[in-house]
Amino acid sequence: MAGYEHVVPQWKKDEVTQLVSMIKKSKMVGLVIVAGIGAKQLQTIRDSLRGSATLKMARNTLMIRAIKESKTKGLEALADHVKGAVAFIFSDKDPFTLSKFLSESKSKAPAKVGQVATNDIKVPAMNTGVAPGPFISELAALKIPARVKTGVIHITDDTVVVKKGETVSSAMALVLSRLGIEPMELRLRLAAAFTDGSVITAQAFEVNLEGLLKEVILAHQYAMNLSVNIEYPTAETITIMLGKANLEAKNLAMKIGYFVPDLLPQFLAKANSEALALASVLSSKSPDAVPSDMLEKANK
Repeated sequence: MAGYEHVVPQWKKDEVTQLVSMIKKSKMVGLVIVAGIGAKQLQTIRDSLRGSATLKMARNTLMIRAIKESKTKGLEALADHVKGAVAFIFSDKDPFTLSKFLSESKSKAPAKVGQVATNDIKVPAMNTGVAPGPFISELAALKIPARVKTGVIHITDDTVVVKKGETVSSAMALVLSRLGIEPMELRLRLAAAFTDGSVITAQAFEVNLEGLLKEVILAHQYAMNLSVNIEYPTAETITIMLGKANLEAKNLAMKIGYFVPDLLPQFLAKANSEALALASVLSSKSPDAVPSDMLEKANK
């Protein structure tokens, strides 16, 4: 009896070949988590990625085979992250830039029963377009203010119906759906990425770039201050240090009365200030000893 020979369908071979080609053409090969994202939302995200990245879905087994058959040095470690609902993402962007871009490429989706609100869910004041009937009681039960106006139900005030961290009830999910409100935000998350010969995981590139920039700027300011305070000249601080030295030299000259032509305006101002102060003291003891015009200046 002849042994059973497994025949790999041609479509699987073709798909692996296509994936291998895409892997070899891309500077960055990543894996994104697509769990919980519907076809409609996924298409919206695909559209937002156009020109920046290409999303390619395939069976996990085929993805792993493509990784191995590409024979790209270092890429095989990416196969360890092909778990659950993931898809390939190909791009010439670095993983850090792509991860930030993905976080901003969100798609709206209806709220489902049991989902946890990632942000406050608000029902705005609106014309529901629904005729008077049981629906107004459903709104009242959920503490959504409404009244009948011109033959239809109107929601009268903006209302937060589910706070961040709370669970969406079945009644709330139904009402939000009837009102056409899609409060949930879905986005792709980069699980791992291969670039420059190594695999990077989400923990490494999920960073707050704005916060990091602020820290770098603050560190630069500290370094500048330290350089000036310990009198360690650098190309960036020499101008500041010369300005500081010039100011301190002028203050010292003024303090010890060492006259230099550049300080003539300051010396005259100081002399005038001291003269007016002396005039004020003299006038308190002998008002007639000080000319009236000088006394007016002294008292200003």
